[in-house]
Amino acid sequence: MLAIISFIVLISTYLLVRQLNAAAGVTVDNRNHNAKVLNQAKQALIGYVAQQTAPAGENNPGRLPCPEAPGNYGTASEGIAAGNCTLPAVGRLPWRTLGLDKLLDAASEPLWYVVSPGWALSNSTTPPLTTFINSMSPGQLTVDGVADTAVALIIAPGAAFNVPAAPGCAAKSQTHPTAAGTLDRSNYLECGNATAGPNFVTTGPSASFNDQVLRVATADLLPGIEAVIEKRIVSEVLPALKTAVYTGPEWGSGISPTNPLFPYPALFGDPSTSNLQGAAVTVVGAPQGLLPFNRTQCTPATDGPRCIPTLTAWASGTPPDVTKIGGWGDFQTKTCSWQSGGNVALCEGEYREDLGNEDKPGMIIRMTATINNVAMGFRILNIAKATIEAENNDGTGLPLQIITPTVTSTMNSNGSVTISFSGRLPNIDAMGWETWALYRIRLERSVIGDHALLDEATAGSAAWFVRNQWYRLLYYAPAPGHTAAALPGPSCTSGGTCLSVANFPMPNNNKRAILILMGRRLTGGPVTGPADYLEFGNADLNTTFEQRTISRAANAPFNDRVLVLDANP
Repeated sequence: MLAIISFIVLISTYLLVRQLNAAAGVTVDNRNHNAKVLNQAKQALIGYVAQQTAPAGENNPGRLPCPEAPGNYGTASEGIAAGNCTLPAVGRLPWRTLGLDKLLDAASEPLWYVVSPGWALSNSTTPPLTTFINSMSPGQLTVDGVADTAVALIIAPGAAFNVPAAPGCAAKSQTHPTAAGTLDRSNYLECGNATAGPNFVTTGPSASFNDQVLRVATADLLPGIEAVIEKRIVSEVLPALKTAVYTGPEWGSGISPTNPLFPYPALFGDPSTSNLQGAAVTVVGAPQGLLPFNRTQCTPATDGPRCIPTLTAWASGTPPDVTKIGGWGDFQTKTCSWQSGGNVALCEGEYREDLGNEDKPGMIIRMTATINNVAMGFRILNIAKATIEAENNDGTGLPLQIITPTVTSTMNSNGSVTISFSGRLPNIDAMGWETWALYRIRLERSVIGDHALLDEATAGSAAWFVRNQWYRLLYYAPAPGHTAAALPGPSCTSGGTCLSVANFPMPNNNKRAILILMGRRLTGGPVTGPADYLEFGNADLNTTFEQRTISRAANAPFNDRVLVLDANP
């Protein structure tokens, strides 16, 4: 009797579940069909994103398309993505934009699509993305109560049915209208999916939910994105970086385009929060760490942690002096002081002609100052910030005289730069002035300026690289012999003191400086060192690195991509 009762209960349960599943339009065959078309759509989306990342001029590499524009439903433009969208966005899959046929689920319904904040063009234009996209970007969609689970969802909506109220699910008598522009997500999706989050779901009460949901995670998209970003860095960023290193004779007699000097790396730390300040610290004989992509001409409150206005600081606490180094004449008065909150060194006063030599050229004056920490980032010399002026002491006669200075600078072994500039003051008698006149010699700390690549507004074709913070994913290693510590003559020997990269096109042992696009982090927990982002020999903190085949294998994952910044001929 007990056996018969148990059998009856099992049969009743089976029939009830079958009835509920049928009510929601769910069968094994349907699910298999849906799984196939959902995966087809996912692969098309992954390919589209990689393809969209590639073109030069694409300033939002890695972005996903918005859902189909609502007004396109039922028109000749059906399947075309909206140009921008309110995020997180929910709508029909833009199948035509993805290059697909119109995929239908087992209920002959087109697929739906959710895209997360920060991964599609928003309806704001400043900035056009609500956040940046790089290998550290989180998924930002909460699915089944778990945050950052996905960057997108693709959904087979199933047949319309009467949705009973249930925990987390609103009652709805669904209809699938056919008139253009009449889409309402609650007619197709259920529970959290019908309300556009903030918590999307893949399961729900069996009688109230028939969506079949496929996640698209960052791990799905980033391998393709990173492969394309590597090529764009090589073609669009490396040329600019090569102009940002110290290659000109203005930095010292031993520095030239064929014998460059590289800034010090930033100490390795969490790339997402590092200020990227270079440091003259050698790790096991090899300076290496994050790319020193810091800024000094910026505002910390708005420009973030890499904005360090005080990094390039005066080496002396007292203002630099002005001296006479030639010509005829003398200082009558001289006052040197800090101006503009210490950002400007100024010497000014009166000078007089050399009595008995009134017909001789005026005297030559010079100011010399040292600015620290120049080699801790990518800096330029802006000689317009060194000025010399003279004028008649009573303001009469010819207007203010601007003297074009002669400027020299020298990088020192501690990474500071000594700047010296001089100019000849006008002959007072020849100018028709009195026997004495006024002079001003002025040096701004911003004579050491930021390279244009550091700022999105001036980075040109590399603006995408700056705005999306791909610089945070670049590990950087210069050969020790090509840093300031090696001055006065930077150099390295192939097969000796240069860097080596195993499994790299020959010669592989002549690298003066390399970059590694670290890619998506493959470990969890707090960041404790380079091994949290680099794999195998690249995390050994020596002068030998390696390139391997990119692999997602669980037993030997590898996603480092080695780029050569400079090498011996």
